[in-house]
Amino acid sequence: MILHYSCPGCGAEMTYDIKKGKLHCNHCDREMELSEVEPWSGSGMTDSEILEGTEYHCPNCGGVMVSKDKGTSTLCAYCSAPMILADRLSGNRRPAKILPFHMDRQDAEEAFRKWCKNGRFAPKGFVSANNIQRLKGMYVPYWLFHFDAKVDVQARATNILVFMQGDYEVTETEIYNVHRAYNLQYQNIPYDGSSQLEDEEMAKLEPFNFDELRDFDMPYLAGFESSSYDFTDSELMPAVKEKVDKYVKDYAQGAVSGYTTVNIENRNIDFTREEDEFIFVPIWFVDYNYHGNVYKFMMNGQNGRIAGKPPVSQMKVNLWWGGISAVLFILCFIGSFFW
Repeated sequence: MILHYSCPGCGAEMTYDIKKGKLHCNHCDREMELSEVEPWSGSGMTDSEILEGTEYHCPNCGGVMVSKDKGTSTLCAYCSAPMILADRLSGNRRPAKILPFHMDRQDAEEAFRKWCKNGRFAPKGFVSANNIQRLKGMYVPYWLFHFDAKVDVQARATNILVFMQGDYEVTETEIYNVHRAYNLQYQNIPYDGSSQLEDEEMAKLEPFNFDELRDFDMPYLAGFESSSYDFTDSELMPAVKEKVDKYVKDYAQGAVSGYTTVNIENRNIDFTREEDEFIFVPIWFVDYNYHGNVYKFMMNGQNGRIAGKPPVSQMKVNLWWGGISAVLFILCFIGSFFW
């Protein structure tokens, strides 16, 4: 089922306005608080049905669209009307929380131009109006993990004292067997749940400020693309626990202090609480194919952090260096008359 929000004033499609935090009609400029929107209470699809894909009809123009496997909101390919695939946002597939966008399209376009230095070395067309228009706001699936853990650490530590005794330098080494026990809590450990974007690139957009998480509500998606997770929490849990193990090691290394050297010989982690939440986080995204390579611009929609590497036109680089060389040659030539 497609969910959309018709303006009560003129009937046009309403979208979520990032700066105002409300639904907004671009046709008559009417606004609507999210609390005024009647919540959706329909039935959802099973995972197997989502994997098969479903045909949807745009409520605005009637155009037919076959959604991506995990797509949960999009824009109509024919009239750009916002379409929320509400039947894919139920049960375990409904996010618990969402981080709304803070950076709007204008912010993203300005950041994009600055990122590629206004096209100084970019291929022709890279910063064209059409390409910039392809920038899209997306909600990416993330998992937030929370752990309580009991940690036992065994370490070998030394205190080394160097002093003079008569004509001799004496080194005295004291060796200690150290045992520590901790109760540690780890909150809001993020992990990307999508296979469409590289984990390394998404990691460059972090950190997100999860203090600003809000309860998920459908209207946040109006006008943006989004997709459900490709990896479940149980599939990601081993990798997340490996990350926590590194945190514990770093903590233990710093907590066993007051010694010259510390060598952690053994650590045991007993997870007493394991919880997680499925959430959406905001990014601005565009990709560009140049000489067979795909270049991506990604911007954290909450704080503006950027990831990606712009394509470089070698011809423009050569022309720029040629111009610099010509100027230097002329300056040297003129300078030679004054020597």
